[in-house]
Amino acid sequence: MLREATLFSAAAVLLLFAYGSCSIQAEKTNHWALDNAQIGPDAPIEIPAGGNYTAQVMYPNPEGPLTPLKADVVWWIEPYVRGILIEAKTGTIMVSQSVPHGTEALLHADIAGRKEKLHAKIFVYSPQKNPLIGTWRIESARPCGGAHTATYSAPQAEMNWKFHVDNEFSIGRELKVASGTAEGGTYRYDVSTSTLRLKTKWPVRKLESSWNVALKGGGQSAELKARGAHSRQNAFCGYLLSHARKTN
Repeated sequence: MLREATLFSAAAVLLLFAYGSCSIQAEKTNHWALDNAQIGPDAPIEIPAGGNYTAQVMYPNPEGPLTPLKADVVWWIEPYVRGILIEAKTGTIMVSQSVPHGTEALLHADIAGRKEKLHAKIFVYSPQKNPLIGTWRIESARPCGGAHTATYSAPQAEMNWKFHVDNEFSIGRELKVASGTAEGGTYRYDVSTSTLRLKTKWPVRKLESSWNVALKGGGQSAELKARGAHSRQNAFCGYLLSHARKTN
C-alpha cells in the first residue's frame, strides 16, 4: 500500500513538472510572439477605393505565412483621412469610393501586454487607374530566342510578381525557407499605351526593361511581351500572369 502511494505521488510530481514546463514554454512563446508582432497580413496595406480590409496583429512563421496573434487590440487611424474609417475592436478598414487613387493613411495598433505600439501604412488605389496593383502568379514563360512557351511548375510556380501603389515592384517567393526577392525596383505603367517599364534596383547593374501588357479576362490575367533589346540580359521575353485572389 505504501509503495502504491509512493508511486502515485511520484507520478503526480512528474505530471506537475511537465505541466509547469509546458506553461513556461507557452509563456516564452507568447512573449516572443508579442516582441515580434507586426501588422498584417499585407505590408503595406493596399485597399481599392470602395473596398474594405481587416488588419490583424500577426507574428512570423518560418515555414509559412504570418500567424495571427491572440491578443486584445485597439485600432485607430491618425491623422484622420476623410473617407477612411476603421472599427476599433475588429481592425476592419472601410474606404469610401470617393477616396482618390494614391491616398495614404497611417494605421496604429495598441496590443494588450505590449508596451510599444505598432504602425503600418495604408494606400488607396483605383484599379481603373492602375490595374496591375496586386500579386500576380507566373503561369507560363517564353524564353528569349523564339523557343516554345514553357509552363512553370514548382518551385518556379511559387514566384510572384507584386506591383504596389507607390510604384515599387518585386519578383520572388513569399513563403517557406526559400522565400526572398529575386528582383525588385520601381515601375511605371502607362494605361493609355498598355506599356510597362521596370527599373531594377536589385540585382544591381541590370538594365531597365520595357514590356507590352495585354490584360485579359477582366483584368484577371496579363500577357507580357518584352520590347527592345531585352534578350541580352534576360532568359525570358514573355510571361503569362494570373492575378492572385485576395483572401482578406
